[in-house]
Amino acid sequence: LFDNISLLINPKDRIGLVGKNGAGKTTLLRLIVGEQQPTSGSISYNGECTIGYLPQQMRVADTTTLVEETAKAFDEVLKLEAEIARLTREIAERTDYESSDYESLLHRLNEATDHYHILGGDTREADIEKTLLGLGFKRSDFQRATSEFSGGWRMRIELAKLLLRRPSIFLLDEPTNHLDIESIQWLEDYLKNSTARCCSSRTTAPFWIT
Repeated sequence: LFDNISLLINPKDRIGLVGKNGAGKTTLLRLIVGEQQPTSGSISYNGECTIGYLPQQMRVADTTTLVEETAKAFDEVLKLEAEIARLTREIAERTDYESSDYESLLHRLNEATDHYHILGGDTREADIEKTLLGLGFKRSDFQRATSEFSGGWRMRIELAKLLLRRPSIFLLDEPTNHLDIESIQWLEDYLKNSTARCCSSRTTAPFWIT
């Protein structure tokens, strides 16, 4: 499919992949995300790079409500909450304030707290609501089982989770296939204001964020 290609995705890049079915758009995205390996050459990442990949095939569970499924985007935040609570308890029990171990605990607590804020731990409930409403869901949908939603709406659930994870690179495979005009506009505005890089595929007109 590809021969002697060289691609560098820089911060704030907006890339549109356009081509007919079978041209290799999905393959290229899967190579970047690591789901497939190139037959030659290599793909390297910045050490702090995180990739959010929206495939065409959905992976939404059928045993959760809309809000519960969307909240899975914050699994790392919940782990950080537990870590912060554990470190706080341990620090409170220590009396060796001048020791290197105590300083190490304080450093780890500060790092965990900073990461928690960066991932939106303080605002996650509001962010979930804002994102779901932006993608066309109603508040009355929030407690509905995910099994009640059609394939198109399941794609929106997966897209909501992806956006809420705040990766440094978005890889979106046909992201607007099941979105209405209002939701497409909301998504364009979201990505336009994001500092993340974005690579999106379409079979016709590209999904441009200008």
